[in-house]
Amino acid sequence: MTSRRVLSIQSHIVSGYCGNKAATFPLQLLGFDVDVMNTVNFSNHTGYPSWTGEKATGEQLTKLFEGLQTSGLVDYTHILTGYIGSSQNLAAVTDIIAKLQDHGDPFFVLDPVMGDNGQLYVQPDVIPLYKELMKFAKAITPNQFEAEILADKKITDVKSCMDVIEILHNAGVENVVITSVSLSPSDVADHHAVGQNGIVTNNSRKSGQAQVSEEASMYCVCSSRRSKDDIPRMFAIGFPTYDGYFTGTGDLFSALLVARLDEAILQDESEAGSSLEGQERSVPFTNGHHHKVKTETALSRACIKVVATMRAVVLRTYQAQKGDTGRSLDRTLASSAAVVKRCELQLIQSKKDIELPDDTDVEATELRR
Repeated sequence: MTSRRVLSIQSHIVSGYCGNKAATFPLQLLGFDVDVMNTVNFSNHTGYPSWTGEKATGEQLTKLFEGLQTSGLVDYTHILTGYIGSSQNLAAVTDIIAKLQDHGDPFFVLDPVMGDNGQLYVQPDVIPLYKELMKFAKAITPNQFEAEILADKKITDVKSCMDVIEILHNAGVENVVITSVSLSPSDVADHHAVGQNGIVTNNSRKSGQAQVSEEASMYCVCSSRRSKDDIPRMFAIGFPTYDGYFTGTGDLFSALLVARLDEAILQDESEAGSSLEGQERSVPFTNGHHHKVKTETALSRACIKVVATMRAVVLRTYQAQKGDTGRSLDRTLASSAAVVKRCELQLIQSKKDIELPDDTDVEATELRR
């Protein structure tokens, strides 16, 4: 097997877990050599009452890359980008990625870190630059707000979510993953794909599913389209939420996707003789008394594992936040450094969940219009 090397370009903090600190350990556990290029170097993340450190300049990032080039160290199989910050930095990173694509065409996963919950935390001038950078990406991992910005369209339901994904596909991205989007479970159920002979295709692994809640829930929605002439294959994967304070979850998600999507694609290549089509395969499963066949994609299988790990890490972090009090901790209560420290991702403690996630009850529902 070819050695996997990833260049991860994002923020760095001395203490805690976000940016490269959240990405490096999981990628190394899953078999990747990781080279980090830090866009900021802070003492701790900015959710604390105070922090110190500096932001890198575009010129500094370019010089770092030139040093790698001179020493013959740019034979990367993968690129991952997270928080880049300024338009100057983004222009420099775009140039770096263009040169790497010319060198060896590494698999580029773009996390367009711009904001969340309706609020930008970068300057608006980076938005058109991210739209240009998307053309180089093999996969992107925006949250709902970032996907809406990139597509210039709001997500209000499953149909509009699918519209946004198709816009991003049309921009040239083969694999689109909206990491967290609020959707109604009944709306998701209404868009359940129906396969041959009226069989509903999904990833259900349990009989006697609970009744669908009418309340809005959070989903990871992923879609793959190999060419503009193909119909996108879209899947929704629900996950639980907690009234806690979490940072670095998006950075962890994107890092896990790098490894799990690579794993799934390699698996498909090795099973090419039994594949239905390209990155698809058929797998038998039992639901109640009926034997059915489901068809998944490499991306949906990867996202199932990613969501399974994320679920375990977030739950463990939430339990650590509650501590001895047993009470939930929302962001408004995270006002002191001691409290915020208790909210850091329980990453090291989740080593086994990163390596061998329990995905037995993680369901991927294929969507159709």
